[in-house]
Order: sequence, then structure tokens, then C-alpha cells
Amino acid sequence: MVTANTVRIDYVDGVRFRRGVVAAAGRLIANSPHLDAINVFPVPDGDTGANMAGTMRSIVSSTGKSVERSLEKMSAIIAESALDGAKGNSGAILAQFLCGFAEGVKDLPKVSPADFVRAASMAAKRSCEAISEPKDGTILSVIRDWAAHLHANGETYGDFYHLLSDSLDFARKSAVSTTEKLAELKNAGVVDAGAQGFVYLLEGIVDLLEHGRIEKGFLSVGKGAVSVPGVQDRVAVDELEFRFCTEFLLKGENINREAVRAAISGFGDSLIVAGLPGSVKVHIHTNEPGTVEKVVSGFAEVVKRKVDDMLVQHKRLLVEGRKVGVLTDSTSDIPLDIQNELDIRTVPLRLSIDDCEYVDKVTISPEEFYRRLPGSRTARTSQPSPGDLKRAYTSVCSDYEDVVSIHVAGVLSGTYQNALTVSGELDNVTALDGRMVTVGLGLPVIEAARAAGKGASAAEVRRVAERAIENVKIFVTIDTLDYVVRGGRMSKGQGFLAKALNIKPILQFVDEGKPKVVAKSFGRRRQEDSLLRLVRENAYGRGNLRYAIAHADALGTAERFARILHDEFGVAPEYITEASPVLGLHSGPGACAVAFLVDD
Repeated sequence: MVTANTVRIDYVDGVRFRRGVVAAAGRLIANSPHLDAINVFPVPDGDTGANMAGTMRSIVSSTGKSVERSLEKMSAIIAESALDGAKGNSGAILAQFLCGFAEGVKDLPKVSPADFVRAASMAAKRSCEAISEPKDGTILSVIRDWAAHLHANGETYGDFYHLLSDSLDFARKSAVSTTEKLAELKNAGVVDAGAQGFVYLLEGIVDLLEHGRIEKGFLSVGKGAVSVPGVQDRVAVDELEFRFCTEFLLKGENINREAVRAAISGFGDSLIVAGLPGSVKVHIHTNEPGTVEKVVSGFAEVVKRKVDDMLVQHKRLLVEGRKVGVLTDSTSDIPLDIQNELDIRTVPLRLSIDDCEYVDKVTISPEEFYRRLPGSRTARTSQPSPGDLKRAYTSVCSDYEDVVSIHVAGVLSGTYQNALTVSGELDNVTALDGRMVTVGLGLPVIEAARAAGKGASAAEVRRVAERAIENVKIFVTIDTLDYVVRGGRMSKGQGFLAKALNIKPILQFVDEGKPKVVAKSFGRRRQEDSLLRLVRENAYGRGNLRYAIAHADALGTAERFARILHDEFGVAPEYITEASPVLGLHSGPGACAVAFLVDD
């Protein structure tokens, strides 16, 4: 609709193009919860809106200071930013669309409507080429129909408002038609979420031309989800053929996208290989994310990775009443089945062994870490980056109205400080210092998640978490003193004497999470007696004992402790798990940690 404020645009340069992209992002981000609610294809995991919004938010953030007037250069910057921030199936397709558009405006400092039509055709062509098995009735259908409509009517457009408003009407009709093209959409009674997302992008640009304004404040993470009654119930599944949505960003020179596609096409479906010669985004639904990473890393460096369990995401959408999400880090050592059951989200720490970098429990297992630790020259951990945490918060915030995140002790890692910094930008996120590590952190996180699952408010979940953090106790038996000496908690002379006398210490993480030697025993049997005494002193006379055991490559010791404690208290452990490398750096291989909570 032409209004008094409608601006006539005869050309688009770099500045105008970025302004249009910002307006498009604003409309899509504002409506991303609706896209999540209608997301049923290819998997009903409820994250299309969050993924497309995350992709657009990355573009806007990365280009915020650019004043590049050349459209050729600005479109290249935007395409690179889209690849770096692309999330999910629709995000990867959107990134490839922008890469194709950048190719279409090569050598053009600005474009006319006719030039734009040609560039749109190139963008649509490259988008379709990026996906291995394109389906009719998705975002690709709307992109293709939109570009074809532009091509057929290109000579009639006098300016960009005419071009965009006319093609928007056609894109809306194309999006509506997706319902009849895919059985999943028809059964759910919705349009394709990615297709509707593309329509929202066009609406944002047309709104800018009509009213000359861009929605403010849209870069913040949206609160809560929009409910579209019955959608997920109508497409509910118990299993998925390929469970993990897996993404990698590759950086290198002249990366052969077709070779990458051929190498991993047999590992799953929904395969998209998008990008530029030096930057490639890989998206695949697979059951073997680790194997896929090994294959793609042979073509170029993997600089970003993301793995989401789509079955867990889908089942979460079927649960009503929960409004608070819980996030922790990989040092909590909560087994995957409990994470899935309680929908506990985890952001991994980074590890370095002899200058080789790894992602905790993603590219290296605790078992492998402890196998390599004794022979390593250097080993250390590093906290997730602010970007890692922001992406994690964005994901959880797209599913829940509020978020409580609980992290490894601030005195042991910078994770909590980074979480505090990032969460300070979000009014619906609370970050807490867990003041513990491994199972001493995991138990409070589980307490918080159980409270959230019962419908507790954010304030109530926080109170539950803080009470558990205050009350949890953890004792760690040490098998080798080398790491106690290395950490400065025992001198070299004391360490030599203790080893000669076969002294086995027990550590406790106290106050803000500092490790402290609280018992010393001659030999392993007396060490076990000391551990039992410490648990007795802190647990007897109280009720509802909950405990968990973590071990540093010492499963036999952990199982023996579980039997001893079961015999003493009549309670089985919540779980037994391999301990975080953060604990291992303090205790060394062979260590075993027992953490417990009791009620007054």
C-alpha cells in the first residue's frame, strides 16, 4: 500500500542494502516465536524461528559499524557474516541465498530494479544448489517462486517499492501454498516455517519503504514462545531416523563444496553445503556427528560446530507448564540421559593438551583426556567464549520465558564471569556461581531443573538452586599426589614423603570452590574409611540423601564407593559418571568424587 511516507527508490547501494537487511531482520526476529511454534518440517523441533533470527542477528551485529557504499562489497560482507552466524536448516539456506545474491551483484557498486531481478535469480539458483535433496513446499519453494515472479515481471517495475511490494504479495501466496505440498504441513494445518520466515524478511523491507522506520531493540533475545494449539501433538513422534542436527563452519582456501557434500552424503539427510571458496557452512541431520566432523575436517579447519538433539527438542515441546530453562556447563558431568529427561542445556568448555585444542565431551571424551593426561607436557581448560554463551542463551530463551544458568566455581574457571557478563544484557536470564565442580555442581543443577519441571517460577528455581549450592558437599579421594603438588596444595618435599609413606589424601571443595586437603590416610583402604566417616559426619540425622559419584578413569573405585554408601545409608546413587577434566587437573587420574545433598 502506497502511503504519504512511501519512499521512491531507483537504486540500491551498499548503505541502502544494509538498511534493508536490518529492517528485514527486525521483522523476522519480532516474529521468530511464531515460526518456532509452527516448525514441523523437516523435523518438529521448534527452532526455525530461533535459527533464522540468530542468523539475521549475526549479520546485523557483524556489519553494525560498516559504512561501505559499494553494494558489491557490502553484499560480500553480509554473505560472510551470514555464513559465520548461520543456524539450522533455514539459516544455512538463507546464508546461501545471500552468498548467491553477492555473486549476482559482483562488480556493481549499485543496482537498478532490473539488476536486482538478475541478482535475485542467482540467489535463488545458488540456494537450490546448496541442498542435496530439495523438497517442494519449503523456504526454497518460496525463494524460487519469488525470483521467478521477479524475472517474469522485471520490465514492469519502475522502482524498488513497486518491485518489492508486488513480489511480497506473490511470496505470501507461495508460502500459503506450502501447506498442500507437504503431508507434514497439511496434517499440522500450518505453512512451512522457513517459507513464512522469508515472507517476514520481505515484509520488513516493504515496511521500511512505506514508513521509513526500523523496529528498535530487536537484537535482544526474545522472551518466551508463542503457542499454536495442537501443532506439535498432531506431528508427535517417538523416534527420528536421524537424531542430531549437526553444523560446522569450515575456513580455508578454495574449499571444494561438492567434494565435501559427496564425502558426507551417506551419513544422514537434510544436507546443506553452502558458502564461498574460503568459508563453507555444513548442515546435516545425522546419528554420527563426531564421524562427520572427522570427515569434513579433512577439507578445511573446523572453526565452529553445533550439535542439537532434535528428539529432545521435539519432546520438550509436548510438555506443557514449564516456563524456566536451566543451563549449565560441561563440568557439571550430568549424564546425557538425565540432561535429556530434564531438558538441561549444556555449554562445553575448551581443553588444550600439548597445544591441541578440543571441545569438552564433543571432540574429546573424558576417558581419552585421562588416558593422555599423564604423558602430556601441558594440559589446561578454558571457559566458553562470550559468543558461545550468548548462542546458548539465545537457544534456551527461544524455548522458555526465563533461564537460570549455574556454572563451575568462579575460582576455578572464568566461565561464571563470562556468563555474568553475557546474561547482564538479558533481562530474563540469571547466572549463578555453582561454587563447585563435577557432581558437586551437577546435583544443584538437577535440583533446579526438577523444580522448573514442576512449573516453578524463575525466582523459585533460583532459590532452589542457591539452597542446593549452599548445602552440597563434595569429597574427592586422590590416588596420585603429582597433581596436588603441581597445583601448589602440597610442597614437593611433602609430596615425596607422602608418596613414600603411601599417604592418600582427600580433598574438599569449600567456600567459593577452593580445593582443600581435609583428610590424610595410610593406604587406599583407610582412605575409604575416611571418606565414609566424612559423609557420615555431614549426612547422619538428616533426610532425603541424594548423592552422585564421579571418577577420573577409576570406574571400579566409583562402583566400590557406591556399594559402601548403599550399604551404609540404603540409598543408591543418582548416577555414576566420568569426571570433568577440570577436576582431573586438580586430582589426576584415579581420583573419585562423592557429592551429596541432604534435607534438614
